[in-house]
Amino acid sequence: MKSTNISQVSLVVTTVSLVGLTTSLPATAATLYNVLDLGVAGESGFTTATGLNDLGQVIGTSRFLERANESFRTAPNSPINPATDIVASLNDVGVSTPNDINNSGQFVGTGTSFSRFTGGYLSQPNGSTGAENIFIGNANGINDSGQVTGRALVVDPAISEPIYHAVLRNSREAGLIDLGTLGGTNSSGNSINNLGQVVGSSETADGQTRAFRTTVNSAINSATDDLGTLGGSFSAANDINDLGQVIGSSTTASGDTRAFLTGANSAINSSIDDLGTLGGSFSIAYGINELGQVVGDSELADGSDRAFLFADNTMFDINDLIPETSNFVLTSARGINEKGQIAATAFFNDSQTTRAVLLTPVPEPASMLGVLAFGASAGILRKKTKRKETV
Repeated sequence: MKSTNISQVSLVVTTVSLVGLTTSLPATAATLYNVLDLGVAGESGFTTATGLNDLGQVIGTSRFLERANESFRTAPNSPINPATDIVASLNDVGVSTPNDINNSGQFVGTGTSFSRFTGGYLSQPNGSTGAENIFIGNANGINDSGQVTGRALVVDPAISEPIYHAVLRNSREAGLIDLGTLGGTNSSGNSINNLGQVVGSSETADGQTRAFRTTVNSAINSATDDLGTLGGSFSAANDINDLGQVIGSSTTASGDTRAFLTGANSAINSSIDDLGTLGGSFSIAYGINELGQVVGDSELADGSDRAFLFADNTMFDINDLIPETSNFVLTSARGINEKGQIAATAFFNDSQTTRAVLLTPVPEPASMLGVLAFGASAGILRKKTKRKETV
């Protein structure tokens, strides 16, 4: 569960011309999010955010010069504390990347060791910085019950080419459940909701890759679980909420890659589920909450990447929703929680140094609904006047 539509509240926007907007609105959009710099833990100064829970705890990676990347888990709504927030290294792990966190503070991730294979790991809940390897492969999603999904090695590479399948882990004692595929060779579980539905991607019998969503605590059913595409030959699911809405990315008939959002327990509908872009040809969705708010990355017309929020059928550049005096350029958003907080990664102080940040709505989400539409309209003006940053 990477986190958990804006609720079915319609934002009414008076239709006016851009000339009217220019004369009636300020040159800058309202500030809808405060930005908390999570700081650094390693010597390099680089941090990235990969997820968050409903408490406002952010997970991510911090780069150390000698130990490569290490995983961190912050206290709620707090910057990184190097003394308490770095999770202990696992065996010979060289690079450690957390992928998802639940509301107990347990998170799962992948350790790229100095040996041949990656290892999926599971951390202890809040109060401990310990973690354990749970299978060879990648641990990608965890729900509030502690169920874990990912991709695990199922065929010994000494016998043939490595084969990975989506798996479900209910507990240490129960072991791994092989979820199978959509008829092809490999599959991966990427997220799991609190009901036990798993989403991810799988090869099909004809060699294509498709997004899938299982029924509750069940293996992949190739007859019912293939979500289809936006018109192309590829799709992959990255997150699911408890309503069964799925987000991810898919190719279109023209070959572009676009973020998608499905209806509840529905397949991809190419006519209505394409979330569009911020002007470029590429977008990908990473996180969704129970309100159907979606975050991810999108390409601008100039080819640079920006973090987006999709709400009320509109894709917003999140950079247009933070203070103009901010020293950050938000390039990627990986998670959104039930409070509307967003875990993102940004370039800091016009440099190529990346920082993990936590965005918190101002004011609270219920009262910000009335200004989201204003932010979108004013953002159009800002895009015409604001200096474009490049990455």
